[in-house]
This record gives sequence, structure tokens and C-alpha cells, in this order.
Amino acid sequence: MKLFKRKKQSYHKDINMEPLIIGAKEESPGVNFDRDTGKFLMFGKSFPEEARRYFDPVILWLEEYVENPNEETVFDIRLEYYNSASSTMLLEIFYILEEIISEKDKKIKICWNYLKVDDDMLDAGEEYAEIIKIPFEFCVIQDY
Repeated sequence: MKLFKRKKQSYHKDINMEPLIIGAKEESPGVNFDRDTGKFLMFGKSFPEEARRYFDPVILWLEEYVENPNEETVFDIRLEYYNSASSTMLLEIFYILEEIISEKDKKIKICWNYLKVDDDMLDAGEEYAEIIKIPFEFCVIQDY
């Protein structure tokens, strides 16, 4: 069941999308999405005061990307911490990314990075993997 289905808004069909780069702050994650290099990274902490406002440009960029995705997409998640509002936004992002498989028949996987000592983050990734129809790879990292 998809709880978050937004009307697709296509601002430009240009294959040469501009990268989306948002610097990490104390309360919001860094984002580095670059279609040309194939780099899709979200990192840091995520508890912005207004999660929807923060994540809207991310969601809009991904909706555009899904229209013409790379043959293979690897989406790296390196979050140290996120709150429930960010969790909801991550789920919406993952549902958008599912369209790469279901509608475009391209490959995608999510690399869920976590510290070996952070069982909570591993559990969270495993819960997403049960909900989402995208292959997850769980990667132990030494540091964020």
C-alpha cells in the first residue's frame, strides 16, 4: 500500500539534470545527487524542524530523475540519526525510487550504511527493506 503518491510534476525532460547538492547541517542531512556521475548520497543527521519543507526539493529532483533514470542506480544512505518525520520522508523517497524498477525496468539498490555498534540503525534499514521492493545492501562502516 502506497501512502504517499504525489502527482508527478515534470519541469524539464532534459537528460542532463543539474546535480542536487545540499550541505549537511546539524539538524538536516547532506544530499549529493548527481545523475551524470551516478552518485546518490544522503548523509548526516536528519531532524529538521519542517521535514516536508526540507525534503520537497529532494523529492522533486527524484521525481524528475525517475522519468529518465540511469541503467543502474545505487542510492547510499549514511544517516547517523533521523526522527519520525524524516522516516516518513525516507519512505516517500523509497516509494518514488521503486518506480525505477516497476515503471522503467532499470536496476536500483539501496546501500544502507550503519556502524557495527548501531543495531537500531540496522533494524531500521531492515524494516524499510521489508516494506520496499528495492534490493537493500547493508554495509558496516567505521565512521560517518
